[in-house]
Amino acid sequence: MDNLKFKRLTLNNIDMIKEPIIIDDITYTIEMIKKFIQSEENYIFIGTINNKIIAFLYGYSLARPDGKNMFYIHSVDVIPGYQEKGIGTKLMDYVIDFIKSENKCYKFWVLADTDNVRACNLYKKYGDKIEQNLFSGAL
Repeated sequence: MDNLKFKRLTLNNIDMIKEPIIIDDITYTIEMIKKFIQSEENYIFIGTINNKIIAFLYGYSLARPDGKNMFYIHSVDVIPGYQEKGIGTKLMDYVIDFIKSENKCYKFWVLADTDNVRACNLYKKYGDKIEQNLFSGAL
């Protein structure tokens, strides 16, 4: 994994993406990614090995009425064949350090299905507490 590199995608470096990113049967086209990252509050991070995208994380800086921002991690994915090699952990390390260096957010949070053991184990490494239950409904 010596060639493993991480970076935040921005409009300045989006040209490095040559084809859609497919993670867990979801296709993120270049146009979708460009539209998403137009807002400075939206983040996409990628992990590459030899310029091949093997990991993907996206999230948002969310403003609160009291002026504090929180970073919400919506999705962390590592493609099959690269899982169970510590890449998700390294990606999370990179993202947490990146967000801290911006000094905009005072905390991060992430949601995971309790039956997604791999994700829960990853997030437990970073969260200092499990705070809430999530309730959702279709609109």
